[in-house]
Amino acid sequence: MSRCSDAIICEAIFDKVVHDISITTTDYVAILDDSAKYGAHCKHSDIECIGNIQELCFQHIYPSQSIYFSFLTCLNSDPSRIGTKSWAEKCTQDECGLDYDPIDKCVNSNLGKELFISSVQKAYRRNVTKSCTIFINGKLRCIRDGIWYNCDGGYSVDDF
Repeated sequence: MSRCSDAIICEAIFDKVVHDISITTTDYVAILDDSAKYGAHCKHSDIECIGNIQELCFQHIYPSQSIYFSFLTCLNSDPSRIGTKSWAEKCTQDECGLDYDPIDKCVNSNLGKELFISSVQKAYRRNVTKSCTIFINGKLRCIRDGIWYNCDGGYSVDDF
């Protein structure tokens, strides 16, 4: 999902409303497979799985929503670099003013893989198959898959 254009659009919308929302979590769509390098297959290859793990580790280590969305916004400014250590490190240090070392340790440990598998399982339990599926208060609110749909309340920044 970290390299998905729909997810990037979704995160750009939520970056503008995240300060008004109490708790935001990001879960990832992938196909679970014990034999896969990261425990699942990502739609946009293993580098997307790494990007997902980087994002999960960042959120785990630095749980502030506003800082997390600053990190995501930086990553999304060059989607072709998502999943690379150098880009995640640059966004962590330059955009957020934080140390990347704890994130790197998480990414390269069992913790990173466990966070990823847990996230994929959570999305699977909710029957999420599209990378930009928005739930608010546990209820499906909107989906983006090339176009916005199932968005009864609208899908612009003001609608959320």
